[in-house]
Amino acid sequence: MALESLHLKKEFEIRQLTSLHYFEYKSDFIFKSEYHDYWKLLYVEDGSAEISFSNKKQAPVTLQKGELFIQSPNEYYSFRASSGNIAVLFTAGFYSDTANLSLLANKKLVCQKKETELLQALALEGKNNFSPKINPASPAALERRYNQPFGGEQLIGIYLEMLLISLMRQYTSSEEKKETPSENTKKDASASLLKTDSILFNRITDYYEAHITEHIKVEHLCKEFGIGRSHLQRIFREQTGYGAIEYFCQMRISAAKRCIRENRMNLTDTAASLGYTSIYYFSKQFKKITGMSPSQYQKMVRSSKKDPLYEQREL
Repeated sequence: MALESLHLKKEFEIRQLTSLHYFEYKSDFIFKSEYHDYWKLLYVEDGSAEISFSNKKQAPVTLQKGELFIQSPNEYYSFRASSGNIAVLFTAGFYSDTANLSLLANKKLVCQKKETELLQALALEGKNNFSPKINPASPAALERRYNQPFGGEQLIGIYLEMLLISLMRQYTSSEEKKETPSENTKKDASASLLKTDSILFNRITDYYEAHITEHIKVEHLCKEFGIGRSHLQRIFREQTGYGAIEYFCQMRISAAKRCIRENRMNLTDTAASLGYTSIYYFSKQFKKITGMSPSQYQKMVRSSKKDPLYEQREL
């Protein structure tokens, strides 16, 4: 007897892509009111940005680093880099008829490790499949590269759909399943542990921010927060994909990139302001993390002829 086939449900379906860009905006930059008939995703990789709407009933939204916003079609909006800050934004425009999108639209969403990794994959496929644009204030239509990798555009759609599914799972609750008391107890204990780890992670990263110019060691963190080495490393691996000290180095280099973008001091002073005693060691660590030297990054930022989406390796 022939088996009956099953049509797979698609909760999200991306029909067309209109834009895929990654820009660094100066602190005084304002993107004037825009109207379009497609969905628009905005993700803040660094700095902060404010989104304003023509609909006065909708209050402005300020997005911080690691936060995302999905703008509904057929609405006027504008955005600007927050006062005194440079904003690094990743944007994607797309057509979709999926009703589920309305559940994610027009609200601030915080990206966890999984969503950040999907955004990185999305940006990388964008780099490999589309030619760079010249003017970030007025991006043109996407232009295919002549040497696109096999299946690249399909992967872009898949990554975008995976991102939306991941966000939906994070921000909406499915119908409660019936569970035995023992199952509920295990679930509550697991949730409590995850919550405790998340709180501890936030405390440690706050500590990192306050001591960004210092040389921090694992032993010091264990003593400061009363935690074992293996537990500490597990928390950071689960939350970020990096070890505890690796992540601290990432934060220091992010701070260095911000200083370079804001052009507040020369490279030697930037290194010194972050506690590096050697410009050589600073340059070595900067290149290890970003894939380019501090001077190369500085030239890229100053250049008006390059789109950072195609110059920066990752979000």
